[in-house]
Amino acid sequence: MSQRRGVAQYFQSEASRHSSIIRLSPIVIIQILMDVEQWSPVFCSMVTNAQLLEVLSPGEEESYKEQKQIMSAEFVLSTPKVPAREVQFVRYSHQQMDGSWIVVDVSVDEWRKFQRRTTRSICRKRPSGCLIRDMQNGSSMVTWVENVDIQEKDKELHPKLRPFVESGFAFGARRWISTLQQEAERFIYSTGINISPTDSAISPEGRRSLAMTAKKMVISFCSDTCNSTYHHWTSSNKSRQKNIEVKTNKRRGDPGKPPGLHRTAGCTVELISSQNRVFDYLSDIQNRPQWEAHNDILMLQECCTDATGSYVIFAPIEKAVFQSMLCGVDQDIQLMPFGFFILPNVSGSILEGTLLTMVFQLTVKNVSSKQAVHVVTQIVKDALQKIMEAVN
Repeated sequence: MSQRRGVAQYFQSEASRHSSIIRLSPIVIIQILMDVEQWSPVFCSMVTNAQLLEVLSPGEEESYKEQKQIMSAEFVLSTPKVPAREVQFVRYSHQQMDGSWIVVDVSVDEWRKFQRRTTRSICRKRPSGCLIRDMQNGSSMVTWVENVDIQEKDKELHPKLRPFVESGFAFGARRWISTLQQEAERFIYSTGINISPTDSAISPEGRRSLAMTAKKMVISFCSDTCNSTYHHWTSSNKSRQKNIEVKTNKRRGDPGKPPGLHRTAGCTVELISSQNRVFDYLSDIQNRPQWEAHNDILMLQECCTDATGSYVIFAPIEKAVFQSMLCGVDQDIQLMPFGFFILPNVSGSILEGTLLTMVFQLTVKNVSSKQAVHVVTQIVKDALQKIMEAVN
């Protein structure tokens, strides 16, 4: 359930609520929400540049019970076309008499020495958070409420993405819960819960190593894809293809990537096909040769889909490294992920096709930066053209 209403000149209020069972215990969820080092990677598709600024009141008996802390972060969507929402807030955790937990956020602008940085989208977090009830079977019933006042700058929020953002799909309660559910599934896979040794050819150590590497790939890709304050995109499209506008950026020294300068290209296009149709096509490895030229390279792939969106992410990986992963050997693997985010194209309460974002990156070697921009831009344009012809 979501609503959007005007509260003052130039501001809009977004309010949403969603409930679901999460296959994690309440204490694990509390740890994820209160520890910024866990919160940021778990919600990497929604959160970037997260910081714990100050602990106002530590938790009781080395727990997070009754802990109050000031945090800051940027809330993002994985596309170059939606600006980040920067927010600074107090987060408070409380355990009720019946054993359930409440985690509440509320914005604090210009708190003491922590001043709000200039941002393209002004976000004020009204009392928001979640109620977590123990289901006594290792799972939790989570009810999430999001309530924010937002001032988007028209030039920053692309018209194609505006209905999706204003519908509540982008930053609403349902997306927070869906992301938490994805983490629960990853945890279950990596620990081997409900998996019989005869049902899997991968050892428990191999599953853990594979899950950790896949998570690293997803975190890197989400960071490369979003339009955060410190991640600037510029238009590189000079062709007559008005339906394919490519943006690029350059990065250097990113941890976990090969050394050197990296050029990234991203583009969002509209498709008439449904989200499920596009996801099924892109996640099927048999279809990859239709749009990706170098399909003979071993790829690590992760796919995920729910009502708020889908992603299909790849990263080239050496065979020897992959074999070591399956044996449970932890390695400092350098990844250059690329892939897709698939969002439902929302118009009011009607779903009308799909918004597909593709992001590809390469390391600049033996070519000029200008040539690298041309190459990476052309790769994205050619792949999207082939995908559009295939699914439409």
